[in-house]
Amino acid sequence: MPSKKKRLSTSEMKSPSISASEESLPHDREKFMTLGEHLEELRSVLIRSILVFTVFFVVALYFGEELHKIVIKPYKNILGESATFYQIKLMAPFMVYLRTGFMVSILITFPFALAFLWGFVSPALEPRAARLGKALIAFSTVLFWLGVWLCWAQAFESFLKIFLVTVRPLDIETKLPIDEYYDVFFNMHLIFGLSFQLPVIMVLLAAVGILKLSFLLKHWREAFIGIAFAAAVLSPGPDVISMLMLFVPLLVLFAISLVLIAIIERK
Repeated sequence: MPSKKKRLSTSEMKSPSISASEESLPHDREKFMTLGEHLEELRSVLIRSILVFTVFFVVALYFGEELHKIVIKPYKNILGESATFYQIKLMAPFMVYLRTGFMVSILITFPFALAFLWGFVSPALEPRAARLGKALIAFSTVLFWLGVWLCWAQAFESFLKIFLVTVRPLDIETKLPIDEYYDVFFNMHLIFGLSFQLPVIMVLLAAVGILKLSFLLKHWREAFIGIAFAAAVLSPGPDVISMLMLFVPLLVLFAISLVLIAIIERK
């Protein structure tokens, strides 16, 4: 007689084994998101950045007169408190406030936008890379504001003094268009802030293995010439002094980058 098959009850049936990777799926949800979910996450990053920018922009517009006094302070330090500008375009005064609010908001929003963007990227990275990224964001922010501060404290006023006092002919009355002054002011500060990102770029390239310390030490002459060329192109004035104002800090930052890359390679 055929043997009867024993029917297992629900309680006696064994549940299939679940691997550790499967158990961790809810915790690592970001690593398994669909393309649509990634785009939605990126959209929220952009919205948060725009909201932060809008808040700072409204505040900057409210304090537009005070910001204007700060921006023109180097100009008055060179030519005296009675120095004035002249207006060429009808909408120039209004555009001055808009431009001031826009540029100040961009400068302040920069670190926030980096932090939001890194929060979007970091879940897909290893913990060590995520920690390195946070450190680089902080380092990048400090360097950016250091470049802006150096331009404000030293370079910009010296730059104005050269062209408004040192090389000015005696029979020319010094009075700048307000549009031109604001263009030079913000362009020069932005150039200094972005130029100070050189160590961040070099450290990132070294961290992923693209840039080697031995290569940099072997080709230090070419790097020296490249920094000098970049300073000549990015400097706001055609004179040697304005180029040196950017060249010397970049050279110091290049040396700091070599030290940081050596530390990375040793670890």
